[in-house]
Amino acid sequence: MITLPKHIEATGFECLISCVTMVCMYWRKEKPKMQWGISDDLVSDEWNYFFKRGLKYVKSSGIPFNSISRYLKSVKFPLRISLEFLPDMYALKKLMDLNIPPIVLYDRYFMLRGIKRAPFHSIITVDATDELLITIDPSLGPKFRTSLPKNDFEGAWRITRNATIIIAPQTYKFRRRKVPSVTLEKWVEPK
Repeated sequence: MITLPKHIEATGFECLISCVTMVCMYWRKEKPKMQWGISDDLVSDEWNYFFKRGLKYVKSSGIPFNSISRYLKSVKFPLRISLEFLPDMYALKKLMDLNIPPIVLYDRYFMLRGIKRAPFHSIITVDATDELLITIDPSLGPKFRTSLPKNDFEGAWRITRNATIIIAPQTYKFRRRKVPSVTLEKWVEPK
């Protein structure tokens, strides 16, 4: 299970920048020898400023991911951010197995079965069992940690095309797996 060093409570649209801040804090603690330019004390004013400045980037854009990507580049953290549309839960679990905390975007309205709230929501997945997905949800402070039934979550996640934000050190290399395309000619006998 991935353990985040600090939890940040969020309301409304703040969930995404809260998740990004928590993941950046995670990498700050996990990889302290990289060139950070920010305190390793997670309660310092620098981290609070980082969070508040990130909120300004998100407020100024209708596409928060683009804003967050620009924001991380502006603070010069040694991290790379990418928005991926993962094929399935197996790929999400693989990230967690590699100790990379993925931020997933899902349709909360679908999960809550029609309760009127903001439709898209961000959480950090930290572990998975056969039936449950263990997450850190910034909107559930002070508890934060929650378990979501995998089947319900998969339906809500599928609505966003399995959108996942991956933040990892720039030294991490990700290669997309390509499934080889094989035609049926190999198995069909010529007439």
